[in-house]
Amino acid sequence: MKKLLLLIVGSFPFISRSQITITPANMPVSGDTCRYSTISVTAITNYTITGANQVWNFGTLTATGQDIRKFQPSTATPYFFYFLPPKYGEKILDSLPIPAIPGFPISIKNIYSFYRKATSPFSSFNSEGLGLTMSGIPIGATFSDEDELYKFPVAYGNRDSTTFKLSTPSNSLIPFTYKKQGYRITEADGWGTITTPYGTAACLRVVTTQYSIDTISIPALPPGFNKFGFPNYARSYQWLTLGEHIPYLEVSGNMIGTNFTPTAVKYRDKARLITGIQEEEFNALLSVFPNPANTELTVVTTQQKEAVTAEIVDMQGKIVKKQVLEHYAEVVNRNKIDVSGLAKGLYTLNLYNGPKKQALKISIQ
Repeated sequence: MKKLLLLIVGSFPFISRSQITITPANMPVSGDTCRYSTISVTAITNYTITGANQVWNFGTLTATGQDIRKFQPSTATPYFFYFLPPKYGEKILDSLPIPAIPGFPISIKNIYSFYRKATSPFSSFNSEGLGLTMSGIPIGATFSDEDELYKFPVAYGNRDSTTFKLSTPSNSLIPFTYKKQGYRITEADGWGTITTPYGTAACLRVVTTQYSIDTISIPALPPGFNKFGFPNYARSYQWLTLGEHIPYLEVSGNMIGTNFTPTAVKYRDKARLITGIQEEEFNALLSVFPNPANTELTVVTTQQKEAVTAEIVDMQGKIVKKQVLEHYAEVVNRNKIDVSGLAKGLYTLNLYNGPKKQALKISIQ
């Protein structure tokens, strides 16, 4: 009986159900490139369920796009003067949404987050500051009180609360200053195994919540009108594993009071073909590459009796590009679409052939 049991157990893959501990070795390092897939926020359910010895099964998620997190040496970023090695940076946003100020146009773009693994006064993975291009001027916003993203070791049941404070430098060349101050609560509230289309792994579930006030000060304006503060409350549900360097799955979004609204869902992944949604058996699209694209998309379609029209639609449903694809006599047709003028982000490529439609998610880098 024992021999039979051993044979049965040995014939199936085994995923350890023991608790894991996250250490600095499981954090990203300078030079890392980590691919992930994105999904629709409406497709994720039951992500708040947690506890000991949990089984989180998200294996049926369907990717709508892919991207790569790039952790660059600080010298390869526009803000190396403010963040010297061993600090390293990652571009996190194209622009920062800020309230409109009448008569005083302000823009904050090209936002990088900079990191460092610290050993004193305790072992931690820290956000060292932000690189911001403020109205065209590259600026480093550094922390006078660092933001500890994780304090090690991270183990089930741990709960940490840390404060942070950062500010751009005061300079006559810069028409305004940007400050961010608040605190972060990070709690490891579950452990078990997680399954996504990428695979299955032992994991530690971590929830981190940031409560901060962002303030913009404009010395040129009169007192009472020269300072604008707005809350920036955000939460991230993360499933951390050994060896992947970024979360196996992450659900992030905004907090309004105690209510959480997810705005992005992504999971660690390998390169894969993102398939489109066919309607009315329209199956003209053979390939779109590169995806993600930088300046140009190549669309490969089969020969059709009627002209095929391509539309690129942004996440707000606005058509940002429209083009009739040229039709040749060959069985396969190639057309190029210029996307160099489009902002970075996710889009939908719609192909129309008479009443028929085919859709595919694309990404512009």
